[in-house]
Formats: sequence, C-alpha cells, structure tokens
Amino acid sequence: MTKKKIFRREWMWAYIFIAPMVLGTLIFGIIPILYSVGLSLMRWDGLGDKVFVGLNNFINLFQDDKFLYEIKNTLVYTIAVVPITLVLSLGVANLLNKGLKATGFFRVVYFLPNIVMPVAVAMVWRFLLNSKVGLVNIFFRAIHLPTPEWISDPNYIMVSLVMISVWSGVGYNAIIMLAGLQGISSSLYESARLDGAGDIQIFWKITVPLLSPTLFFLSTMSIMNSMRVFDVIYAFIGKADQGGPIVDASRTVVFGIYEKAFKFLNMGDASAEAVILFLMIGVVTIIQFKFQDRWVFYE
Repeated sequence: MTKKKIFRREWMWAYIFIAPMVLGTLIFGIIPILYSVGLSLMRWDGLGDKVFVGLNNFINLFQDDKFLYEIKNTLVYTIAVVPITLVLSLGVANLLNKGLKATGFFRVVYFLPNIVMPVAVAMVWRFLLNSKVGLVNIFFRAIHLPTPEWISDPNYIMVSLVMISVWSGVGYNAIIMLAGLQGISSSLYESARLDGAGDIQIFWKITVPLLSPTLFFLSTMSIMNSMRVFDVIYAFIGKADQGGPIVDASRTVVFGIYEKAFKFLNMGDASAEAVILFLMIGVVTIIQFKFQDRWVFYE
C-alpha cells in the first residue's frame, strides 16, 4: 500500500470518528441557533403561518417591563452566584488539599449536590426555607435572629435562589480546583517558605497565579450557566409561576423565553429573547477571553 493510500485511509477514519460530534453539533446546535435567528424576525404561534415582522419583536421586547426585569435579575443572579461560588470553592479546595483525614469522604460529600437533579434540589430547599417549619428559620429562631419569608417575600426570593445555586455549585468547582492545586509543584511552596514568605504571600504569589487557568475556565463556565439558569428557579417558585411579584423578582431571561414560547405561544418574541441572550453570553465570553492575558498565567 502506497503512502498516499495510507494517508487517505487515515483521513477517512479521522472523519468517521469525528462525524458523530460534528453531526450532533450541527443538528442540535448550529441549525437550531440559525432557525431561532430566523424565527426572531417572524410572528408565529407555533401552529399557523409565519408572518415576517422584521425587528418588531426586538423593539417590543425592549419596551416590555418584564423583559427589563429579566435582564436585571439575570445579571444580579450571575454577579452574586459566580464570585461567591468561586471563593467558597477555592476555600474548600484548599482545605481538601491539606491532606486532612477522610479527604476522599469529604470530596464525595461536597460533590453530591452536583449530581442531584435541579428539581430535587429546589424541592428540598423549598422545605428547608419554609418560613414556619423550615429548618433554616427554626435555627434562626433558636439563636434569636430574624426569620425572613424566604419563598413568599419578593425581597428575599433572589437571595434564596442565590443560596441554592451556590450550595449546588461549590462541590463541582472545588473538585476541579483541587485537581489544579494538586498540579502545583510542592517545591515552589518549599522554596517560598525558605525565602521567608508567609501563607498570605504564598497564596497570592504562587497559588492564585498558577491556579488562574482553572479559575478562568470555571468562571467562564459559571457565568454561562448562571445566565442560562431556569430549572431551579421554575421548580423553586412553584405555583407562583402564574404571575405576581414573586415571579417579577425572580424571573430570568430563560424564564421569559419559556413563558413567551410555551405559555403565550409567542414564538417570535421568545426567539428574539433567545437571540439577545445568545449575544449577551457571547459578549461576556469574548470580553473574558480578551482580558485573560492580564490575569491568566500558563506555565
């Protein structure tokens, strides 16, 4: 067999192996995105004929107070969840990296919330945060602290959702950070201590810079996931999803997409909102990659 035939056979098998991923991305990713972009320019109830309306769907969205609530809540949720989760995850990862007893057990415990279905998580937390029989308020009453209406008060509903998301996300991030910490050579720490560096200096001058690629990856993925949150919010607010101040205080962009598409059968507005969310995530991601050279250090 000639080299040319061997080369062709290798390329043939390469295309065969990547075909499932390429087809999956095309069918379930690129085509739906392009279809949504086209549908955002139409008026359609999902059953009748499509009517081209141009940019009217986008104009209507920005004139809708509910959509402005969704943008605001999505940004507030993301700005609250991402940094808190990353900071707590870094603390947990450092503790697990200390070589404490039963480290394997604690890894499993911290990671468990990540494998539980979001709906189950929301249901458990609805019970825990119940204003009368919830364990959280029972504990607060025992230590003479105020007991907020976590579920029924619009001022606290977003706080509750942030708490749930942080609790769910710490375990996964901590395990990833732990892998990053274990990849840092112990000789660097030993050399720093010989030079008289303290724990705080070692953390900021060695740990954080060498862990920055991991932090960059986790922050990027966390921002994307936070801006796309829906299932936990929908399950947590329960029957309140029919409308009212609780929904206005907790609705996010994806919640608005669901509402417009499947409750009001307004596929055009829903697609326009999906396009705007896609652009928002794209802009944030581009900014992150643009400025990564300023704080991400690769060995």
